[in-house]
Amino acid sequence: MFRALFKDVANGHMARLSYLGYSILLLLLLMAYLLIVVLAIGAGEHIIGGDLQQAQDQLRGMFTIPFLIVTGIVMALLMFAGLNIMAKRIRDIGLPGWWMVLALILFGMLLSYFVSQQAGSGLHTLIWILLVLIPGKSIGKQA
Repeated sequence: MFRALFKDVANGHMARLSYLGYSILLLLLLMAYLLIVVLAIGAGEHIIGGDLQQAQDQLRGMFTIPFLIVTGIVMALLMFAGLNIMAKRIRDIGLPGWWMVLALILFGMLLSYFVSQQAGSGLHTLIWILLVLIPGKSIGKQA
């Protein structure tokens, strides 16, 4: 699993089913991390007894530099793993992996900025669906 997510950065390939599984795994890992943070916040508020001012003070105390650093590292690892499996899947289709990932990210950012946030999200969803459905080596086949 570690190899699929973080290794073979320059020349790895990934089949459709593996891409689907690993992208769902990354989503579940992200959701688990966020759930832990939310449960910690909720438990702290419950212990305080629901006093809003005390809860805000506790949240200020919880979101310190170490927490932000750990959250940044977790998010960076999950993002890198997601982009790496996307590059592998794109390479398996027959396109240059990281260049296409960079182009898709830039296009999505431009679409979100100039059109709407929903258009950027829709593009991301469409790309994910296409990566799951397009068979390997379908682009650049020799006839």
